[in-house]
Amino acid sequence: MDHRPRYVDCPRCDGPLAQFEGDIGGGSRVVTERDVTICGPCALDEAVRDTLALAPVPLDEWPTTATRLTWDDVPKAPC
Repeated sequence: MDHRPRYVDCPRCDGPLAQFEGDIGGGSRVVTERDVTICGPCALDEAVRDTLALAPVPLDEWPTTATRLTWDDVPKAPC
């Protein structure tokens, strides 16, 4: 059983939680239990920040208006 709170808006960016029909978002990496649901673009931003060893956007700075990172922001390894 899923005990996560249900949101209509993403608590991290104040945008819509669902980006498409059936979208359930993701669990924020900022919270140890990952029980705070955020939208897909914010979840992607947190994953990219984690990959690049960048500090996460702290909970006390939510909602954030910072530009979200995508995988395009990750440097490509030479082939």
